[in-house]
Amino acid sequence: MPASAHAEAVDLFAAGRTDDAIALLRGTIRDTIDLDVLNDLAVMLAGAGDSAAARELLVALRHVDPEHSGATENLAELGADSAGGSMADARTRFFQVVADAQQVRLPDNLDVLFHPAGHPLPDPAQAGERLALQLSVLERSGALWRGLGDENSRELLLRYLAYRALGPVHVRLELEPETYRRSVVGLVMQGQVQANVLNSRGMPLEWQMSVYDLSSVGYPLQAIGQPLPLASTFLFSQYAYRDTAAPARPLPGDVALDVGGCWGETALWLAHVVGPEGRVHSFEPTPSNRKLLAKNIELNPVIAGRIRVWDAPLAATAGETVFIRDGLAAGATVRDEAEQVEGEACELHTETVDALVQRGELPRVDFLKVDVEGADLGVLEGAAETIRSCRPRLALAAYHRPEDLATLPGFVESLGVPYRWYMQCSTMTDVDTVLFGVPVE
Repeated sequence: MPASAHAEAVDLFAAGRTDDAIALLRGTIRDTIDLDVLNDLAVMLAGAGDSAAARELLVALRHVDPEHSGATENLAELGADSAGGSMADARTRFFQVVADAQQVRLPDNLDVLFHPAGHPLPDPAQAGERLALQLSVLERSGALWRGLGDENSRELLLRYLAYRALGPVHVRLELEPETYRRSVVGLVMQGQVQANVLNSRGMPLEWQMSVYDLSSVGYPLQAIGQPLPLASTFLFSQYAYRDTAAPARPLPGDVALDVGGCWGETALWLAHVVGPEGRVHSFEPTPSNRKLLAKNIELNPVIAGRIRVWDAPLAATAGETVFIRDGLAAGATVRDEAEQVEGEACELHTETVDALVQRGELPRVDFLKVDVEGADLGVLEGAAETIRSCRPRLALAAYHRPEDLATLPGFVESLGVPYRWYMQCSTMTDVDTVLFGVPVE
């Protein structure tokens, strides 16, 4: 860059004429660098598999020449529209969200339904440590930030990180407290047909198992379950993005995978949505949970034939021996050794999505929901070829591990299949936060 242009731009910037300084530098770069060559380099980097470098180069090119049509088109093809800005922009916006949140108090934002004994609050003395952790998560989440498909998801990502740093008194995620509580209570009042059907000693009233008729909320189904998981699934659309402008949901006729089937409410919902021509494959390794899942399918004979239940845990590699604690509870985690399991340990053997597809036991995968208590990345690793070939829509639990926001979209990006991402919460807490991936056509 000519020294005179540099000096003039610095003087303009110092004088407060920021727009003029930027315009001068942009014009100087356009005059001295062939932007079409930069665009060609980005295309070739993408073709060589280095999508991250291609995106960064194209975003930089757009900053120099916002009207460069080649950069705009190639960013769209990579599924990386730069409307959300760079990671530097993301950090700036995050700090602003945190600064604003620290000035407010939200006493109504404590979720007394999820935490009937009292919503735990983070220690204010450790706020700086938590803030540093969440900032590090954001800085590693470039694949997610670049691929977010709308402004609502970008804002929610920043609020979610701020929530984890500051807590519910300062940050509201998505659901309004009054609407949320009225909806859950209404489900219990209108839909509960038989209370406390399972022996749940030690569980608070809000977490008792009851039989629900879900026709009052628009689903011709019956289910045994707890009110909050049922509300998340059937009222707050946990595994379908609520903004219907984005095709981030299962569709009629889909082959849908329910990885982490638990008690079956998601399998029932999926079977209803995919319809008579669709199929649902539900994977639940815990025997006690699987028994209740089977009972819920039995309660709904109209859709029962659409659901197949698998007892193998999905993982990155097939045929490995793992162990899990048996019990009627959400949140069980597979372990490599029986001694690592508290209580009765069940021996299991892993499967992968890719192996099941290769053997023909899964004809294809159109929609892949994964919620397996922090083992979600392993499921995706075992589905790599299926993601490349079938390009399924994805619904991935993003709240179990702080790094999931970075590692899950990052892994999908590494496969060379461009996805747009959307983010959604279906409780008042960070629990049940889901990332939706939609392949870019």
